Amino acid sequence: MTLRRLNVPASEWRAEDISAVRNVLADVGADPALARDWRGSVVLTFAQVPEGYPYLNPSIVAFLQNLYADFPHLLYFLNPDEPEGGLDSFFATMDGAYSETEHGVWLIWTDDLATALYRALAAAAEFAINQGDDWVAVVKGYEYHESQTRDSEVREILIARGVIQA
Repeated sequence: MTLRRLNVPASEWRAEDISAVRNVLADVGADPALARDWRGSVVLTFAQVPEGYPYLNPSIVAFLQNLYADFPHLLYFLNPDEPEGGLDSFFATMDGAYSETEHGVWLIWTDDLATALYRALAAAAEFAINQGDDWVAVVKGYEYHESQTRDSEVREILIARGVIQA
């Protein structure tokens, strides 16, 4: 798979201006074949981030919150590999999800965070279904361990929303 890096200039993330990224994703998402080709391939990079973990920067967090507000299915496009930050970008949008200590940045896992993640994955899964894509493959990309899957939780949400049958 080819990674597609969407480089966000500092002038955009500092102003919380998602228009350039929005335009790219809207164009790609409008064509089901192109959307399927881009599934799981997008990596967001932020230019000129001051030292530190980028997902703790309030302007980047606000940028991401705006992006997820416009594209609740953003995880469909983002590369799920941990080093690429797909989940990090989502977790950054959740108040209090990250804690920074002298030993590093830590994700504070809570039931609310899990619920929000399942809803975001369900949005990505629903988008996949609407694009004629395999929603299970989208969710599996975000698995955290082979023996513990997230697809049963997402399936329940999709059934409750009337997207798929029980």
